[in-house]
Amino acid sequence: MLSRLIRMRWPIPVIALVTVAALAAGALAATSGDDEALVIYNGRSHYGSEQVFLDFEEATGIEVELRGGTAPELYERLRREGDDTPADLLVTTDLANLWRAQESGLLQPVTSEALEANIPAALHEADGHWWALTTRLRIPVVSTERVEPGAVDSYESLADPQFKGRTCLRTSTSEYNQSLVADMIAKRGHDATEALLRSWFDNDPQVINSDGEMLAIMADGGCDVGLANHYYLGRTLLDDPSFPVAPAWPDQDGAGAHATVSGIGVVAWSDQTDEALQLIEFLTTAEAQAAFTVGSEFAANPDVAPEDHIADWADIVTDPIDVDDAGPLLEDAVALMLEVGWN
Repeated sequence: MLSRLIRMRWPIPVIALVTVAALAAGALAATSGDDEALVIYNGRSHYGSEQVFLDFEEATGIEVELRGGTAPELYERLRREGDDTPADLLVTTDLANLWRAQESGLLQPVTSEALEANIPAALHEADGHWWALTTRLRIPVVSTERVEPGAVDSYESLADPQFKGRTCLRTSTSEYNQSLVADMIAKRGHDATEALLRSWFDNDPQVINSDGEMLAIMADGGCDVGLANHYYLGRTLLDDPSFPVAPAWPDQDGAGAHATVSGIGVVAWSDQTDEALQLIEFLTTAEAQAAFTVGSEFAANPDVAPEDHIADWADIVTDPIDVDDAGPLLEDAVALMLEVGWN
């Protein structure tokens, strides 16, 4: 069974309990050979993908312990703990977070023939410090009731004067927005990116705490154009196909829609590297990847098709994040966002 999400700290036991515990440990060792769980710092803890870890336990007999948190929280926890960390793997929600963890020396490289076969080279770090689990697109979304088809066809469209007072953006603390802006700086340059962001804010956007909340506000008429990760809309449309918001695929005659990944890496100080590698191999198989696509994300394994309700989204032109150049620009991106008034 999936182990407890948080380990308990046991009080000093009496002698009788020590004896019982020792006997139990001996019995477990005799049957499994190792009673130490793989501890995973799981930034996907709110994405409903725990079942795939249960499947791994059942398939291998290796116990897994999930400890949830946001990507920034888990990065800070791991960095603070250093070689005292109990974590064996880090699962996080954006390529910039993976780059940050690698750059800080928190991850160790692992690879295998199975992983190389499952995940394209563009979706893993060259030496294997991290491996993608899913692909995500950060795109404009529009009201189908108040925005004409084709009126939004680029990231620049959020600055169109016709949408003044009608746009909404997630806060600058969103790692997805920070990665988008860092990637823009890397590809467009600082001055062009600053001009774009200022043009967005000339339209006096409403700043909202989450993508899900933004979609709800759009459906209620609170704004007409927004910027969200595609799978938030995909999930909503699965539940309600008549939901009055649609994707507005940007720059389809040019660079395409900004694409990033969620991914996984082995923690630098893990003493269970072989078991951790087994888990990553399992999570990148077609069978396990199908569990991730249920949430409307795109699988990193190219053999796995998207869910039927977003099947026609699979051929969108995408612009993968340039992680090597964008990663070092994250702090610059945050500073620029604050400078233009993006709180």
